[in-house]
Amino acid sequence: MSKKFKFSIKGTEFQLPIAQIRDDSYDGGKYIYMNAKSAASVIKQYVKQYYPDIKVWAGSDVYSGGSSVRVNVSNKDGSSVDSIIYDNIKEWEYVLKGGSFNGMIDMYESREDKPTTDNGTPLKYFPSYIFIENKPKWDSVEYWYDKIVTLGEKLEDNITYMGKGIEDKVKLAISNGI
Repeated sequence: MSKKFKFSIKGTEFQLPIAQIRDDSYDGGKYIYMNAKSAASVIKQYVKQYYPDIKVWAGSDVYSGGSSVRVNVSNKDGSSVDSIIYDNIKEWEYVLKGGSFNGMIDMYESREDKPTTDNGTPLKYFPSYIFIENKPKWDSVEYWYDKIVTLGEKLEDNITYMGKGIEDKVKLAISNGI
């Protein structure tokens, strides 16, 4: 017997542990407990299904007063992914988070809709915040590779720039008879 179940959201199939199906003692029936760990897993599964060549890191944190999900995506060389791909991935932030912070009144406002799977199973108890970033996870191999490549490009530009300056100074010195 499988310890996971399948469901779909927005036409994409996902798997979560069977323990995420809960009985709703208030309304009756069943719902999917979409906590931070589950939301992180869903986003990671989405990226792996649709963009298998992209690196993805997903993690979750639970703390007093809420929970959050942090997802990083990058190309295998640590560079940023194409903006269209990133925007497609970022849409999941709004599908799976529990609400948003309203700075005008200094209050977290919970979502008022009642999201469901494609077959109508309710999704409940989302993470408070989801952060999706278009860069590799800090301290990963891809992070450091990208930093080294970027540093090399900057050094190359500086050397070329300094070289032009020296060349101009030599020409000026020669023209002045030095």
